[in-house]
Amino acid sequence: MKGERILFGASVVVLALVAAVIIYGSLQSVAVGFSGRADRIGSIGFDQLREMGAEDAVQAIRGRRVTAATWALGYGVLFAWVVLGPYRRKEHWAWWALLASLLISQIISISRVVFIGSSAGTAASAMVLSFGLLGLLAGAPRFFLRRTDLL
Repeated sequence: MKGERILFGASVVVLALVAAVIIYGSLQSVAVGFSGRADRIGSIGFDQLREMGAEDAVQAIRGRRVTAATWALGYGVLFAWVVLGPYRRKEHWAWWALLASLLISQIISISRVVFIGSSAGTAASAMVLSFGLLGLLAGAPRFFLRRTDLL
């Protein structure tokens, strides 16, 4: 069915774009961690922390940022690889793996509002989750409807 093919193609494109956004965002975060530029902790910047003699804290925060960003980069690359390989070949496990990875990672990220009272970064997580789910829903008919259901 032509409509199903178009919807599945849109699904692959949306999911590939989600992966590209994750990769781009993580590379940006690595750059901030390495350079220390434009990073703030609430209303306090790194320069103010250095003036207070907290250079060790600045280094620790930058190190944590780089570590988190490199894990996000690895996730983004793996997400892209699954989308452009097994998902495009319509392997059922790929749909479920992408769904699980989106739900687990982004819901935990968004839950920072409840558990630590910080909303910084939740918009990005919510957008990744929303577009990722949209892409998976667009591809769902290709994975879960039998040929006789499509007629």
